[in-house]
Amino acid sequence: MSAAKYDINADRGSSFKLFLEYQTSGSTGIDLNGYTADMQIRRSTDAVEILAHFTGNTAVRGLTGGGRDGFTLPAGGSAAVGGIYLNAGSTGSVGPTGGTTGGIFVSADVTTMKNIPSGRHFYDLEITETDGSVTRIAEGRFNVSSDITR
Repeated sequence: MSAAKYDINADRGSSFKLFLEYQTSGSTGIDLNGYTADMQIRRSTDAVEILAHFTGNTAVRGLTGGGRDGFTLPAGGSAAVGGIYLNAGSTGSVGPTGGTTGGIFVSADVTTMKNIPSGRHFYDLEITETDGSVTRIAEGRFNVSSDITR
């Protein structure tokens, strides 16, 4: 199975939210309990510099970015700042089926998005199973439009 190709359009200086569902071919949500997720944004597919790095699992979100060494958020991240929640509902809360929704909720606050330069970038989103196997869920362009009001 290859990764879904999906281009994301985001606004610099605005909150960012993305919701995806990881499902079986029968449209049933896959239980992501015990999995971890990583999403990175880079200027090009070969770039060393990471513009933003979203991480998370079913309980903890994290986010770093803004350069090779990047700015770092408080340990463990914060729901208010952003990161990734697995088995989430479309608002980032735990889903109605006891947390087995297959939902992947990615978010970033205004300050984080101000630190991502406007332009056409690239991203991918991967999940890691408890046995260490990695699956790339989605990939594509991460387009950030400029903000005028600052």
